[in-house]
Amino acid sequence: IIRTALPNMDREAKEEYHVVIQAKDMGGHMGGLSGTTKVTITLTDVNDNPPKFPQSVYQMSVSEAAVPGEEVGRVKAKDPDIGENGLVAYSIIDGDGMDMFEITTDYETQEGVIKLKKLLDFETKKSYSLKVEAANVHIDPKFISNGPFKDTVTVKISVEDADEPPVFLKPSYVFEVQENAAVGTVVGKVHAKDPDAANSAIRYASLEQAVSY
Repeated sequence: IIRTALPNMDREAKEEYHVVIQAKDMGGHMGGLSGTTKVTITLTDVNDNPPKFPQSVYQMSVSEAAVPGEEVGRVKAKDPDIGENGLVAYSIIDGDGMDMFEITTDYETQEGVIKLKKLLDFETKKSYSLKVEAANVHIDPKFISNGPFKDTVTVKISVEDADEPPVFLKPSYVFEVQENAAVGTVVGKVHAKDPDAANSAIRYASLEQAVSY
């Protein structure tokens, strides 16, 4: 009968033990014969380790031209447990970007995948902050005192400016001019604005040759 000799063995520190067992006849007295065998003992895993983010803050960036569903970045909490004991689920629990971003769990890589949920506008808001939680999917009540079996991290996302076309202040304009007006007569004015932060200069061109700019 093989019994443990140490309490609180840790699979994450040492997973296998190799021992040699010797059997002697004649009650182990002098002159007896012996035989040996090797025994490999493997520790099975229990969920005694909570997930832990390797850093307190993640920095990410996304273009304002990105479309909903596009991946922004990934985070990963490390859990030394294996199998279902090491499974981690991610969720966004706070932050001013909760309505703009979502997070899903990639169970193959054990990563949290942050994706865009709504269209962005650099000119309206240039950065967002998220508080992301990683929690074990399966918790063993016997080790609840080792918890909490979750961890949080801050994700800061900066919005990058994208070159956008100029926009007219009105969708359409209506002007009147006399049919005998001289060349160069002012008919009216239209106004377009560059929505980008740089507010670049705008050049106007006619698609019809009846008028000039």
